[in-house]
Amino acid sequence: MMSFLPESTILGKLEMIEVYDFYDKPALFACKNQSGQIFIALWVDSSDTSDIWLYAPVSLGRLNNSKRGKVELREIFSSSEDAFIYKVVTPYEENLSVEVAIIFCEQIEDDYLPMSGQIIQADVDLQNSQIKQLSQIKNREIIDLILQFPQETVEVPIGELGFILSSLQETIDAIGQVQLGKTETHIVPQEVTKKTKIVISGIFSGSFGMRLEGNTREEDTQGDSLLEECFCEFIHLINIGANADQLRAKLYTFKKKTAFKYSAFLNALSKTGISKLHIDWASPKTGIKEPGEISLETVYSTLNIIRNTRLKTEVEIEISVKVIMVNYKSKTINLQDINSNKRYRCIISDSAFGDVDTISKSSIYVATIQNYVILSPVIDKEKHEYELLSLKTSSN
Repeated sequence: MMSFLPESTILGKLEMIEVYDFYDKPALFACKNQSGQIFIALWVDSSDTSDIWLYAPVSLGRLNNSKRGKVELREIFSSSEDAFIYKVVTPYEENLSVEVAIIFCEQIEDDYLPMSGQIIQADVDLQNSQIKQLSQIKNREIIDLILQFPQETVEVPIGELGFILSSLQETIDAIGQVQLGKTETHIVPQEVTKKTKIVISGIFSGSFGMRLEGNTREEDTQGDSLLEECFCEFIHLINIGANADQLRAKLYTFKKKTAFKYSAFLNALSKTGISKLHIDWASPKTGIKEPGEISLETVYSTLNIIRNTRLKTEVEIEISVKVIMVNYKSKTINLQDINSNKRYRCIISDSAFGDVDTISKSSIYVATIQNYVILSPVIDKEKHEYELLSLKTSSN
């Protein structure tokens, strides 16, 4: 916990929510305790031995109105909803106790109160400069996911909003699985998920914004954290948009699971009626990172590319087969697995064309086949295409 947040006091165990002003340390911020009580805290004075803060308990409604500029900063403290605020004296020496005193609003020293007319500039701060300081304070990766709508009144379908968040988490998990060199599995290993877990820590306007943070900060003095790498790749995917060559190259790297989950994320976006998605990102070690942005039109184009993208599986298939039919004109061959009787309609690769020049339907062959996955508009469904890489006479 940072030293400017009082510990072991009647305020409870405090957690930072948002920072609105920063001067060497947070000077104006919102925090909450474990029971959900929200405070707006203001640094008002300092001495040789301590800092002096005012903590005003606020409801969620008043916090939101304050962030929209509907409640002046002075009024937050001078007209607290509970008719009192807390004066907190935080000593610089760690072995000294924090002093907390209840002060009724009419007893607050005027020198401690902000000037009339001052408001919290939350929207600008949330989406721009303050994200950097908050990332450093919390020592976490932080992204602001902003859904921009063409209409002024914003109504986000709750089902699609939940789908956006769940598919985003699953996309990050799938990227993390590849980044750690893990084989694709239906369930992402806990070794990955404990490093890629994201939490939502706030919402804000403009049109509809959600602040997302890493659940924990993975300390890694030698390089980037896993979540930082995953955010980097995810935002790169967003910015690639509908560039077919770059998108397919990236999907070849991250394989079919990431493609499925990313498709689900884009599908969820398309159903909300947004005009654009914008992402701001800050990292504790490196500060403000490259933002991401994609329009609704590009979302549709990107989905169309993904749906028609062939992705290789990790392992080639080698099976004993009989030849059912060969079409030299269309460069296709039908093979039947002699063990399972499963049939494969394969495109004949250039490397295998010489192997099928002279073949016998009565012979047994060993076929090496490359499996391709064609992504379907239905999430987690797929169809397969096969390419014959070689066809050799069986030694048996």
